[in-house]
Parts: sequence; structure tokens; C-alpha cells
Amino acid sequence: RLCVLSSALLSHGTPLSTHKRTSRPSSHSTNTHTTAMDGLGDMDLSSLMGGAPPGVEFSDDDIEYEDMEVGDSKDVSVSQDGGCLKKVLVKGTGEARPVKGAEVTVHYTGTLLDGTKFDSSVDRGDYFKFKLGVGRVIKGWDQGVASMKKGEKAILTCTSEYAYGKNGSPPTIPPDATLLFEVELFSWKSDNDLFDDTGCVRVKTLKKSTAYGFPNEIDQVTVSYAVTAPDSDVAGAGDEIVAPTTSTFSVKDAPFLGLGAVLKKMKEGESVRYKMRNVPGGVQYLEGVPAGKTTAPPQVADVVVTLNKHCSVTSICDGRGTKMTTVDGEGWDRPNDGATCVVSIAVAGKETLLPVESTFITGNEALCEAVEECVMLMKAGETAQAVVPRECAGEFGADAKDGNVTLTITLVSFDKEKEVYTMTNAERVTFGEDTKVMGNDAYKAGNLTLASKKYEKALRFVEHDQSFSDDEKRETKKIKLSLYLNSAAVALKLQAWKDTVESSNKALDIDRQSDKALFRRAQAKVELEEFDDAKKDVRAILEMDNAHREARTLHARIKKLEQVQMKKDAKTFGGMFSKLGGLYSEAETGRVGENGEGFDAKKASGDDEDLGDDEKMPPVDIGNGFVMEEVTGDPVDGEGKD
Repeated sequence: RLCVLSSALLSHGTPLSTHKRTSRPSSHSTNTHTTAMDGLGDMDLSSLMGGAPPGVEFSDDDIEYEDMEVGDSKDVSVSQDGGCLKKVLVKGTGEARPVKGAEVTVHYTGTLLDGTKFDSSVDRGDYFKFKLGVGRVIKGWDQGVASMKKGEKAILTCTSEYAYGKNGSPPTIPPDATLLFEVELFSWKSDNDLFDDTGCVRVKTLKKSTAYGFPNEIDQVTVSYAVTAPDSDVAGAGDEIVAPTTSTFSVKDAPFLGLGAVLKKMKEGESVRYKMRNVPGGVQYLEGVPAGKTTAPPQVADVVVTLNKHCSVTSICDGRGTKMTTVDGEGWDRPNDGATCVVSIAVAGKETLLPVESTFITGNEALCEAVEECVMLMKAGETAQAVVPRECAGEFGADAKDGNVTLTITLVSFDKEKEVYTMTNAERVTFGEDTKVMGNDAYKAGNLTLASKKYEKALRFVEHDQSFSDDEKRETKKIKLSLYLNSAAVALKLQAWKDTVESSNKALDIDRQSDKALFRRAQAKVELEEFDDAKKDVRAILEMDNAHREARTLHARIKKLEQVQMKKDAKTFGGMFSKLGGLYSEAETGRVGENGEGFDAKKASGDDEDLGDDEKMPPVDIGNGFVMEEVTGDPVDGEGKD
């Protein structure tokens, strides 16, 4: 709560009882309203921050606060220099205290040593909230409130060094003033309530960690934990429910729900005491904890958890296998496609099949799928255990007796292939051409998947050539056209019709008269049953080369497929229109019957007449005054484009 004091008003003798203040805490707000005040003024604590020394952040985990009885007085400053003395008026409940970063809710009354009151949230009837331990209030408050429990009321005596310093905050706080604050702590909301349901609350960090990363569901962890019944006075001092236990498991397979939940928020080497409970109508965090010495499984418990080891696990082989890091590597870098890697590989139950140091290049499928995928996820010096299906393990799974193979892989070292953005234009052209040749070799060998990957990679070198010279662009144009055509050919063989059309379109953007692009797009359009588009592409080829054998063969195939489709349509429409009945005589129409009888596919296709490639087949009367006819050519004036 920020109280804005107008120096102009004060200089004209305006009484403090009518000074303006904001209705909510804010260190820079200028929205004000007038409030009647008692004594020397209804001045919010945060309004005086401008005169206070900068708050000193501290770690509450480094402090052990003693329990105090009513009437006790003790120095609760971090430095133990007498800067913040606390006298307990009402003892708090529970064991927990607010920690750094918690948003606390309090009432307070501030006075000078002579009893003059300068501020009171109690008089305003408005709780005061602030974030603890981050310098948003005076240092005496950050450190004094951190020592309090829920429901506790105490007097904090703060020296000027812990309040507003040598200058004070005129005219309300004199220079070098020691201040008294009667503070009552009602509640706090903390990051320590891990899931905001009071089911898992971090009571104390027993050992900190500087490790990186948190476990996920499938990671393997080695954990020490113990569960005790909560004591009314001292957390963790109750009856034993689960004796100290150390075990290794996947996080998702934790012995009880709360343990798995908190592990995902811990780091390797960290040790924490938690208060866990089964939330009524909510998550049952203690589900799975045995009864111990009690007559029933606990509803509330103190749980101490130490994460001894965290082994990161990643899904590989399309989710059918896993890679688990057993020895972490160095740095952050990992191999890229084309990196030269030195690895050591061993198969469980066998001697090493490869030399201690075997060298291969990633992206060429020189080793099996499992090894390549695993290595691409590793750092230099890392050792990982891969459990993969036998069919993904290549030669390493040849003698496997069951469905899975366990490999131990060490990435001894690697040299990354030069990244595109670091290459000169000439290097990009060379790499693009060389990678295209690798794709061609894979295509000839029947390895269509590898060929497709190589073509995609080659395009990354040359696709964006805006900065190239004219001569270089002529080179990249040739390479790109070849890559798009080859990609379309691979997609055709893989029956990826839409990919075929996309690659063919890109090739035609470069060369509108490419018969290969037109033909491959026509083939894909036929499979997609887009016969009109397919015929347009075939006719475009025949206009350039009327003797194009493959195009003429495809054109004939399209006509046969259309005949089949037209017969299906005739059956459908004939059945529909026959239900209209009686509008025309059968003799007048020569219509197709309800089941397609009377349909002459040869006549409908035009095969019984000497038609050129561009001539239309005759109309087909489908009954009751309706005629179906072939439409050729492009729509006129936009007609039919919808």
C-alpha cells in the first residue's frame, strides 16, 4: 500500500489527517483517494519504502528459528546484530513458517518509541499483503515476519538500519528512528505448496542441489525416503510409518502418488522434508503408503525424500524403445546429421561387437536405427543404455532370444558437420550437389526412406539462394529442379500422392514445361481420382511431344478409369431419377436403367469413334430429361471454378 504525500500540500500546512493515499500497495502508483486518519496519520508501511535502505535478500533455508513462548524476546535478524527483536504476544500454530517468495497476509500497527502511531492496517480494516524476502518492504519486516508461524502475533522492534535509515521518512518518520510494529501473521501462499492444494508442502530443504533438470515420468531415479506420522509439536518426529528406504524405479512407478509427484520437482542430490496429505475430494497423495504402526493408512504424514541419482530416459524407435543416460556427458552440444562420431557399443551378455572405437557418419544408416537415434541424442563422453526391439538393433539383435536388445553405447567424441549458416555460397552448392548424389545412390539401392531424407537435406543447402550471385543461382536452380523431381519420384513409389503433387508443383515453378514434373503430378492425380487435372497434365505433355509413350498410355488408363466411374455414376443417378418417374417415355430417352443397364461405356468414352485426344465424348442420357456430358478445357470467365 503506497501513501503518496504531496509536498506542495504539506508546505501549505495541510493537516496529515487529510493526506491522500492509494487503496492498494504500489511503489509508483499515483491514483489516490482521501481517507480520514487517526493520530499522526494513516500511513502505509510500503509508503515509506522510499526512505528505507535497500532490502537484503536472504535464504530462509539457512536459518533455524527457535520456538518461542508468549512473552519471550529474541533477536531474529539474520546477522544477529540486534537489528530486529521479536517479542511474542500470541503463539502461532503448526510447524511451518513463510519462506522467501511467499505472499504473506498480515495486520500491523506501527509506532515510534514514544508510542506515537504512524500507520495501522488494523485501523483501515484492510489486510496488508507483500512478497517476503525480496526487498519489497523494510529489512526488519523481511527478516522478522520470516520467523513467525501462522496465527502468531508479535512486536518487531526494528533499528533504523532495519527500517528507514539515518534520513528517516519526513515528516512522519524521524531520522535514525527505531520503530515498533505489532504484526499478526494470518496466512501465506507459497511456492512451497507445490500443487496449490496443500497436499504436498515443502517444509524444509535439507540439502540443496546445483544439478540441472528435473525428472519426467519415464526417467529412472534412485531415491531414499522415509515416512513418519506428523507430531503436533515437531514435524518429522512422529511414529515411523515407512522406515528409511532406498530404491530405484521409474518416476511413474513410484511406491506412492505423492512421492512420484514431488520427484518431478526435485534435482539430483537434493533432500527435502515434505508435509503430505490426502486432499478431501482431491488427490490422494498418500495412496500406497502402508499403515505402519497405525490402524489405518495415514491421511497426513511427514515425508523426507532424497533424490540420489537421476537418469534421464528418452523414447526412441517410435516409442518402442528407450535410451537412458547412465553417465552424463560434457557440455551441451550434440551430433548433427552428417557428424563424424566415434562410439563404443556393447550388447548385454556378449563381447563388444565393434572395436573399442568405431567411427561412422550420422545420417547414412551406417549403423542400425537404434544406435543412430541414440547417438544423435548424446553428448561427448556420455554413456547410455538403450533397450530396443530386436528389429531396430540390426546386427546387434541377430542372436537375441527375446523381443528386446540392451545396448550400452558410449559416445567417445564427435565432429559436427558444418552448419548451413556458417557455409560460403560455394560450399552450399557443393554440399547440395554431393548430398543429392547420396540420395540418388540410396534410391538406386531401393532405400527410399534414406533417399527422401538426403533430398530434403540437400534442399536445405540450396533452397534459399537470395544472396547468391547470378552464376550461383543458375547452379542452384539446376540442383533444386533435380531435387524436386527426384522427391516426387520417391513419393510416387511410397504412394504419398499429395507429397508427389507438392514436389511436382515446386519443380513446375522452376520449369513450367518439365514433362517429368507434369507426368508425375498426373500419376498422383489419377490415384487421387482427380481425373480432369490428370488429363490436363497429360495433354500438356502431348502438346509438347505427341509421341510421348508414357503419356499416351496414362491417357488411355485415365479413360478406362473414367468409364468405370461413369458407370457407377449412371447407376447412382439412374436410380435417383427413376424415382421421379413418368416425365419422359423410355423410348424417348433411351435412358440408363436403375441398376445401370443400358449404359454403353464404349460409346460414352468415345472409344467407338475416331476421336482426337482433345475431342469430347458424346453426352450420356441418364434419364428423365437429364444428360451427363464431359467438360473439357479451362472454365470460361470463371464459370465452374468453384
